[in-house]
Formats: sequence, C-alpha cells, structure tokens
Amino acid sequence: MSSNGSHQTIVIGGGQAGLAAGYYLSTRGVDFVTLDENHRTGETWRQRWDSLRLFTPTQNSNLPGMKFPGAKFYFPTKDEAAGYVESYARQFNLPVQNGTKVVELARNESGYRVSTQEAVLHARNVVVATGPFQTPFIPRFGRELVHKIFQLHSVNYHHPADVPGDKVVVVGAGNSGAEIALELARDGRQVWLAGRDVGIIPADRLGKILGGRPYWWFLHKVMTNATPIGRRMKANVLEHGNPLIRTRREEVAEAGVKFIPRLAGTQAGMPQTEDGEVLAAEGVVWATGFKPDYHWIKLPIFDETGRPRHARGVVPEAPGLYFLGLHFQTGLTSSLMGGVGMTRSILWGRLSIKCLEAQAARHSGYSPDHRRV
Repeated sequence: MSSNGSHQTIVIGGGQAGLAAGYYLSTRGVDFVTLDENHRTGETWRQRWDSLRLFTPTQNSNLPGMKFPGAKFYFPTKDEAAGYVESYARQFNLPVQNGTKVVELARNESGYRVSTQEAVLHARNVVVATGPFQTPFIPRFGRELVHKIFQLHSVNYHHPADVPGDKVVVVGAGNSGAEIALELARDGRQVWLAGRDVGIIPADRLGKILGGRPYWWFLHKVMTNATPIGRRMKANVLEHGNPLIRTRREEVAEAGVKFIPRLAGTQAGMPQTEDGEVLAAEGVVWATGFKPDYHWIKLPIFDETGRPRHARGVVPEAPGLYFLGLHFQTGLTSSLMGGVGMTRSILWGRLSIKCLEAQAARHSGYSPDHRRV
C-alpha cells in the first residue's frame, strides 16, 4: 500500500449524499476527492429490486444544482435514479474515484488518514457519506429455521422469481416489506406480512395538494429532531422503519396479503409470531432493514448501538469529521434524494459549512466564500 497524496477534504461514499457533498465543496473551490467502492456511480440503485421506485416524486428528488427530469408527481424507477446520479456526477465533473474501497479511517498528526486497498490518503476534513444501508440485518432466530425454508434478505430480492414456493412470509412491514409482499401476492403467492403498523404519510393523496409543497414542507420541516412529533417519529423509525409513503395497508390487504404480528422466534424450525401462531411457510423474505457497520473507522465516536455521536452530522469528539445522509440525521428526509442536499440539512447549514471551510482555510491558505448557501 502506497501513499497517494493529501487533500483538504475526502468524501467517503459516492451515492446521493456523497455527490451532494461534492457539489458544495466544488462550488467553493475546496480541494477534495470522493472515494466510492462501487465501480459505477449509481450502482447501489441498480442493485435494488426491479419494480422499486423512489418514495418521493421528481419535484422532491432533486440534488443541489440539477433538477430530476420528468413530470411532476412522477415516482422515478430505481434505474432512472441511477441514471440521474450518474449524470449528476458527470454534469459537475465531480472527482469520484470509483472502485476504491476505504478499509480504515484514523487520526494522524495533520487530521485524518484514509487507507484504501491500494493507497493511503491524508485530509484535514473527512465527510462520511456511506448512507444508511450498510449491513443487512436478519434476526438471530433466522438460523433456527429448517433448511427447507428458503430465506432471502430484501437487499438481494429483485423479482418474484427469486423466491421459490407458494407460501411466503415477508418480515418487516415498512415500505420495502409492504411493496415486496404486494408484488409477491400479485404473482399468485400466499403471503403473510409480519410486523407492526408503521403508520402512513400518503404521498398519493396529500402529496398532490398545492403542487406538493405542503406535503414536502411537512416531511422536511415538521418531521425533524426539532419537533415533538418528529422526535416520536424518529424513535419509531429507528426501531421499526419508515412510515408507508406510497403503498397503503388497505391496498396490500386487498391483494390478499395477511397481516400478522411480529415474528418472535421458531417452533420446531418453523417461524412463529409473538402471539404463538406457527406459519407453514416455504420461504421468508427478510425486509428487516440494516445495521450500521463502521468497523473501519478507528475512532471512539460511536454509541452503544454502533451509531456515530453527532450534532447535525458534526462530530464534536473528532474535529473535521462529518457524516451526511444518516437515517433521520436531522429529520425524516435526511437520507432521501431530495433531502441530503437541502440548504439547512446538516453539513450544509451555514454554521457547519463555515466550520468546514474555516478549517480548510487555516491549513491551506484557501479563502472561504461565506455567501449564503
């Protein structure tokens, strides 16, 4: 492994959050590079299930400086999302190094040492923009299911043909679970959907009132860490998943999906709900979300759940280190396409951007531009 130079700022992650960070850094003349382990920008979107669409329409899915193409109230497909972020990186000539996996982040005498599989880089500031979807989570009792039951995490689900058998239980009643259960039911399967009711914020109805502006205002300004309702929503989201946005429980039920309580374990190798019902399932799709995985960050900045301790993305215990695109970082939209680059979203609030630029200025002679962003 060889040393490969220094930068004012290194952005780790080339998804929507990393690209938004890159946009703002580039417009301010900051010397930076973005490191992304995927070999092509937008690859994370391309790998999702075939019928996936964004949970926000085009007018609420813009990254800073470039509108998402398409008619209003249209929910883009996952491949359209991939094409958009790839075009975005190209449009602004962002210095994304694809196929570059970061294996360690640690402090050094001048700031941070970022080690990849090929080289060692150094930076005064680091923005971690690896997103909320890191390590797929499957409950421990999944190992107790009999071998004849097919198991698949939602991250590896693409279409109904991926799931053999006629009787399938989808575990996790959030957006992913509801949409996958609906798709499997329409494919003719007998489907159970296990999990608590996560609530709904109906984009198909409220989202069209007055051009969708009140709806987006509610999501972005009310459902935040700064409001009582937002804090209650955060606790629910982190524990049980986001509220349904596009798919309604009534629609799922009408397709023949049976709603059941959470799975609590197994009985004789078969899945069992918390109220004791044993399911004669032939397959299980785990739509149980993801767990944070920051084992590569060698800094004492994490809480007991493995999540970074931060204030709106700024890490007090590690000056110059920032996070962007975390789940409910400042609110419900923090990790969404249209939320990661909003003016008042974490790093790009005026205080935070000045803090980052001031640090860069002190060590490089760069004169920050303090215009309103």
